[in-house]
Amino acid sequence: MEFVEAEEDQQSVTDEQLSREIERFRNVVLSACSALGDTMPVAVSIPSQQTSLSTDGGAEVAQATLVSKMEYVPKSECLPSLKDIKRYIQEDELGEGKMVLQWLGDCRVLQTDIIPLFIHFTRQIQSPQPGHDRDRALKIIMMCVELFVFLTWSMDSEPKEVKVRFIYVLRSYKQAFANPDAVSSLLSIAVTYFRKPIKTDKEALLVKGILYVFRNILAIPDPLISPTSTGLSQVEVHDTLIAVLDKELAIDFFLALASSADDKQLKDLRPTLLDIVYYLFYRVPVSALFDQQQTWFKADDDRRTGRHNNFGGVYAVSTGDSTIMPVFSAKEVLHPFANLFKRRKPVQKPKEKDDSNPVDHEWRILSPSSIPVLRRIAAVFIDSCFNPFVSAAFEDVRASGTVMDASTTRLLYVAGYFVDISLANPAVDIGCTSALVQTHIFGLVMRNASAYVEMKEWVALEPAMYCIQQILLSLARMRGTKLNSLSDNVLSNLFYDGDALDLFVRLCRVFKPTKHTRRFLEQTARLTETFLTTLKSYAQAKTNLVVKRRVKKRAPKRAPKSAHNDKDAPPGTDIASGGKDHDANLAVDTDGPNGTRTRDTEPAGLDNSRSATDESEIDKGAEDSAEDAENEESDDENASEVLVEREFDIAKYERAFATSDVVVSYSHLLAPPSSIEFVYPMLNRIAITYEKPHLFFKKKILNKMLYLFDDQFAYPHRTEMLDLVAWIFRQYMTAISSPALRNHYKAEELNDQLAIECMLAFLKQSRLGTREKPVITRHIVELLAGNGDGRDEGNADRSDSDDADKVSKTTAADGDSGFDFDFDFDFQGPQPAADNAASNSNQGMDDSDIDEQYFSS
Repeated sequence: MEFVEAEEDQQSVTDEQLSREIERFRNVVLSACSALGDTMPVAVSIPSQQTSLSTDGGAEVAQATLVSKMEYVPKSECLPSLKDIKRYIQEDELGEGKMVLQWLGDCRVLQTDIIPLFIHFTRQIQSPQPGHDRDRALKIIMMCVELFVFLTWSMDSEPKEVKVRFIYVLRSYKQAFANPDAVSSLLSIAVTYFRKPIKTDKEALLVKGILYVFRNILAIPDPLISPTSTGLSQVEVHDTLIAVLDKELAIDFFLALASSADDKQLKDLRPTLLDIVYYLFYRVPVSALFDQQQTWFKADDDRRTGRHNNFGGVYAVSTGDSTIMPVFSAKEVLHPFANLFKRRKPVQKPKEKDDSNPVDHEWRILSPSSIPVLRRIAAVFIDSCFNPFVSAAFEDVRASGTVMDASTTRLLYVAGYFVDISLANPAVDIGCTSALVQTHIFGLVMRNASAYVEMKEWVALEPAMYCIQQILLSLARMRGTKLNSLSDNVLSNLFYDGDALDLFVRLCRVFKPTKHTRRFLEQTARLTETFLTTLKSYAQAKTNLVVKRRVKKRAPKRAPKSAHNDKDAPPGTDIASGGKDHDANLAVDTDGPNGTRTRDTEPAGLDNSRSATDESEIDKGAEDSAEDAENEESDDENASEVLVEREFDIAKYERAFATSDVVVSYSHLLAPPSSIEFVYPMLNRIAITYEKPHLFFKKKILNKMLYLFDDQFAYPHRTEMLDLVAWIFRQYMTAISSPALRNHYKAEELNDQLAIECMLAFLKQSRLGTREKPVITRHIVELLAGNGDGRDEGNADRSDSDDADKVSKTTAADGDSGFDFDFDFDFQGPQPAADNAASNSNQGMDDSDIDEQYFSS
């Protein structure tokens, strides 16, 4: 007991000593700050309008008036004190907690001492007077810039509690630099030493440090506010800072540097310039600059309804528990099941927002005064800076060889962002952004996107997809213009590469609600639809499309052990090939019927007959067969890849997207509806073009489609989308009406009987979904019933013989797609199960067991 009390006393003494030591160190730091200078009254001579005659009777002389003015006066030991503060900060970086930075922020040392000190000595250098030490003033200026960089550096890499504690200090620093005197002083020093033809290393670092300061203060985020909040002028410091930078011509200095970014002398400044341009348009959507609609997800209160919508009959809807609910109009029919599932718990929740996201998509509220400034910056950057800056920046990315870098992802976003702006304004010459569509740059962007998919870096993949989408839109706009040859060359290289085609299919199938955000899925839908539209337009203008694929080239089989003597074989021949040349046995994998793998050359001439009475020969043959099997497996592992050219069929390629994975992914954009202008073409392609409505017969997907009928949502293609959904529900109602069809299509029943009854009542009185021919009809029930247990006794009883022939021919003729995953494409009508029940146990209408081949050999 005494030992425990002694240990507690020792611990308390240690904590007390530590507190005293920290307090002593704090006093030392603050004493260095107090030695920088003070604000005191200074007599300033101001010219007066009154004049007096000179003593010699000559001309009149203006009288001067002495006025007391408060100015910051540095102390003689300010330079050693600045060095001490820098040393204390560097020592504090070795520990945790950032105590020195916190003390400096609490005492407002930057606002009250360091910035006034920097402005004072900047004026001395710009207006030299007798008695001023220029070298000492320059040293103080350089030390102030170093402290500016230290104090304004981002805290994103620090623990969360440190970031939360320092964010208020950083925002106060941003407010302090939104001052014309501070910005003009920084700019004058940067311009003075940047214009020198020969600069020392310290002077070059000074210019680079000032750019760091501008980058750091622009990167400090303002608090996110609601559009309905008041007092925006007090919250949005970013717009105030941009206005000051524009007034003091700092933005023109940045644009001048960006326009000469391809100069070798500016190589070290390119990453900083990229960050400055990015943060100037921080959280600013393109639609906010050019009055375009940003999002379609909003209530359409002004949408008018026809007078005929008020008519209708009285529907008796059964709730399933012997209760009858009267419904008096079509609108009332829609509302019950449109709102039934709103309170359901989401199926899966995505992960929390990654704080390391290099691109922030939380759009901010712009002040009216900042919009013209940002428009001017964007116009000048596109016209004078985009091509040299983007070319030089991507060349740096290629030379560095780094894929995962915040600078690379910001470059992808900034490049796509300004192309988006140029496409939104037809008056902009498309040649101003032609650097991004160069073959080597576009190839680098595609390789980065593929690498992000392989490494599962989904945060970095999103700006890469945005950049690719804008490139495709720019290439499509170039068709038929003076840059048509450039567009044709880039698109031909893109569509010739089979790996690039595979990438877009993979993007649609990687979405997981627990790993990706809804914003990621929206960008995927936009990119995929843009790519398919561009591909179809290009394919229609070309007679033949050839695609380069990778196939495995296997080494020749080893000769099996035989009783024959190898010495009897002539030189240059292979016993295993029956005396044929060894080189003839080099085989390339090709595609056989039904997606099977065959070989172009097969060993021939082997005598596999063995005597049944010779047991020793049989045992030896069994051993040889086992060894040959092992050799075959090792050959497959060591098989090399070769490139082959195959004819491309765009219809079969589009069929690769008609899978259950794609349907499940796109269904997340239905409730609530968003990006429907890109979702509708894909769902229509899957359900109607390739006749796969059964992929939507899942409970979760059906529930999401019900949201589309709610009148509070307005979205593009609303009529077409509702017609498609009604068509799918008509197929679904037919499928669940029969146990045979329900089992055949694996249709899941909705738990809520009220929703089913309401949907049936709606479909009976509406013509939605009747324009397209149904795929699932009642006669399929008779076919399934005629086959007994559902097995097909030959193909004589199949009703849709033409469709069946089409499927069988497609399966036999298709080439290898090169995908690492399988596709389902065989449903064209009734598809009875085959005799091999084991291989078709999971068929139904599932897409995971059938290979989709979209190439022809």
